[in-house]
Amino acid sequence: MYVVIVGAGIAGLGAAWALTREGHHVTVLEQGPIPNPVGTSVDSHRLIRRPYGTEIGYMRMITHAYAAWNRLWADLGVKLCVDTGSLSMSAGANDRQAESLRLIKADGFPVLEMTAAEMAKRYPLIDPAGVRTAYLSPEGGVLLADRIVAALAKWLGEKGAKLRPISRVRSIDADGGAVTLADGERVAGDLVLVAAGAWVRELVPDMGEHVEPSRQVLAYVDLPDDLARQWANYPSLLSIGDDRGFYLVPPVARPDGTRTRLKIGDHLFSREGDAASDPRIAAFDEVRRVWEQARGRLRDLERYRLAEGKICYYTVDRRPGRETFRSVPVGKAAWAMSNCSGHGFKFGACIGEAFTDMVAGHRSADAFTRYVAGEIS
Repeated sequence: MYVVIVGAGIAGLGAAWALTREGHHVTVLEQGPIPNPVGTSVDSHRLIRRPYGTEIGYMRMITHAYAAWNRLWADLGVKLCVDTGSLSMSAGANDRQAESLRLIKADGFPVLEMTAAEMAKRYPLIDPAGVRTAYLSPEGGVLLADRIVAALAKWLGEKGAKLRPISRVRSIDADGGAVTLADGERVAGDLVLVAAGAWVRELVPDMGEHVEPSRQVLAYVDLPDDLARQWANYPSLLSIGDDRGFYLVPPVARPDGTRTRLKIGDHLFSREGDAASDPRIAAFDEVRRVWEQARGRLRDLERYRLAEGKICYYTVDRRPGRETFRSVPVGKAAWAMSNCSGHGFKFGACIGEAFTDMVAGHRSADAFTRYVAGEIS
């Protein structure tokens, strides 16, 4: 089958990888360069983790995600994930992290529960004040996102897929399995997959019923040498309650020996902004607000140096309190996919495989849509 994919982020490239492995012919169109520095997927790192609050389907899908990544590492010839584990904590008795712990234990996944004092002894950089729930999941790590996107693009090119950067799509022929580029060129196939991230609603307006853009601010931190050495052996952190909190990605070593920066992000969706027109400049007050989420949880925060802020655009589920991915058929020969809400990168490979299964007839369209939405048992 000939498949035209719009978008060279992890959703598009993950699908392209899985389709190419199964012998399909793939053309990937990207409005900017590949990798595109303004794309949601192109950042130094992303988390993979087992804890998922009440989202039990996504918690279980982490098993699929790891298996798919392992197949991808075998194809690429390099593992672009650093295993760190993930440490979850909260001050609430029955909040998101407490519910994550309950579900992880119920399904029998490995987890180490700790008291606040035990956590402080094991991880002295963390202030245990007020912590009521703390546990370490060994199934967690740091995906080297920008390296993954670049390596995937290289692999696809070597395997005969057509990668077309600077190819902005103007419209979709959802019944004809084709797209029209901004310069008027028509690119046709048997099927079109629109995986355009925060730009998906421009090409598939009906996706506006399901998702909306969200401008997010990320804080990148430089560390003095002694703190950098300690953080190199720490897990990722999730300190998220029902309506506030932060996640922290520790600095890790890349295969070439360089290290990533420590990154802090919050878990509050802005639900505003336009990825196509908004300036990619993070105001100091915005970055400071994210940074302040960590105050009271990290010891000696005055020794950390706020280095820079970056802007990232997600699409998020329009339903309050939900973080569900959406994938819907469009016309007779197209699909739109939005695997985002800030946690979509980790599922790029396994959702790509699921899409390929559907294309091959091994999975129904309805089953694929439910899988993407995390509806698995």
